[in-house]
Amino acid sequence: MSAICLSPDDPEIRILLMGRFGSGKSSSGNTIVGEKKFQIRKHETDVFEGQTQISGKQVQVFISPDPLDPDLNEEQLEQMKDTLVSQCSAGLSAVLLTVPLLEPVQNEEEMLDYMKCLFGPEVQKYIMILFTRGDELEELDQTIHEYLQKESNADAQQLVNKCGRKFHCFNNKSKSEKQVQELLQKIEEMMKKNGWKFTMKQMRRNDSKRGPPITFSGESPAKIPERTDLRLVLLGKTGSGKSAAGNTIIGRNVFETSAGSKSQTKQCQSETTVRFDKEITVIDTPGLYDTELSEEQVQNEIVKCVTFTSPGPHAFIIVIRVGRFTEEEKNTVQNLKVVFGEQVLKYTMIIFTHKDQLEEENKTIEQYLQDGDPELKKLVESCGNRFFCLDNKSASFPQFKALISKIEKMVAKNRGTYFTNDLFERTEKHIQKIQKQKLDKKIKQHKQQHKQLNKTDWQEIYWSLVEESRREAELKLTSEEAESAGARGFRAVIHAFRKMCAIQ
Repeated sequence: MSAICLSPDDPEIRILLMGRFGSGKSSSGNTIVGEKKFQIRKHETDVFEGQTQISGKQVQVFISPDPLDPDLNEEQLEQMKDTLVSQCSAGLSAVLLTVPLLEPVQNEEEMLDYMKCLFGPEVQKYIMILFTRGDELEELDQTIHEYLQKESNADAQQLVNKCGRKFHCFNNKSKSEKQVQELLQKIEEMMKKNGWKFTMKQMRRNDSKRGPPITFSGESPAKIPERTDLRLVLLGKTGSGKSAAGNTIIGRNVFETSAGSKSQTKQCQSETTVRFDKEITVIDTPGLYDTELSEEQVQNEIVKCVTFTSPGPHAFIIVIRVGRFTEEEKNTVQNLKVVFGEQVLKYTMIIFTHKDQLEEENKTIEQYLQDGDPELKKLVESCGNRFFCLDNKSASFPQFKALISKIEKMVAKNRGTYFTNDLFERTEKHIQKIQKQKLDKKIKQHKQQHKQLNKTDWQEIYWSLVEESRREAELKLTSEEAESAGARGFRAVIHAFRKMCAIQ
């Protein structure tokens, strides 16, 4: 994939507009084509197209749906990616990231990363920030340059810097053609500097989930490649906001949530995402102290939790709702120590949810801890004063970034290691044994079906087989066959873990 020099006399300008829902993509597209052509609905997955003639140039506009929409499932996201790649394969003159003025920056930084992952790093040279709602600046009697120079708008300034200081501002309420002509002039200047249009010689999206390249000699490797993801276990009382916190970390609504006191999480659920080249797995556990689960169900879910986090979690995250600290929650850390030992505290942190309640009281989380229950303060101190306050109603990228940064600091302090003990070690050994058996069988089948494969194609197939074999091994260990597959070794820990879950 690379930018290719095309003739400066090329009469076609191709513009892709990207941004979150409500950022002004449709209005900006309408401003460029000079008519109300676009009207993008929420949770849209189609790529829309429009065109017009401006100063003898054919201008083609593509409007992308929000690729970070948390309500889209994996199938919809993959379909959207394929459509974008197909629509843009003929080349792009510019990619405009729409950012509404006078609003806090949300997931725009992650959107930039998404573009580079989708089209390749060369596309960075063709990205320009398109600020919308320029009419609001006129009401403030400010220019866009004056707006960006203000200290309070440092996030917007940072976005502009990431795009090589390339930006423009639209007042989509204005019918003046001057702002469109100025935009096209900036685009043409950018194209000349870059060697004209950006095109894809070979469209191959990055797959951040896969590990480093391997050298394949024709036989399956003696050892399964080590996992390199970040694994997080969420623990918390029903109604604490645990599942919503998981959705905030994953960036999509994959865990079912409820505002009531009735637990939505009846089964241990594992979800994985890739955000900024880091694969993150979140394990949402059944609500602690949920008496609706039977003893057998609890045992099965603990087996799943240990299996999903194998070879060990990087962090145990205790989720506590602001304004509600129960007797059971006071004993959570002590119970964790009983089950996993004193070392577990080095891998534990607290997430407080419902940050909006503190904001309504004009309080910081530090003030809340200082003035609140001494037992809560003691709990936080026992976790090395590692805590974070989350507003699950605002699943914006900045708070995700800040949370992951805190988790990574804890991981770095633990020398980059994950928590493990005899249980996790035996579990991982058993998973890898099953995984290798399945992987060897799959490799043999593929070698028979595909006699000739180059190294690049084989590497892609190999990593897909590794992941597929891993999932099948975990499923086998957590299925009804688990008793015969080696789950008997979990029983002693399950019994201890039951005490932590306080289920009699």
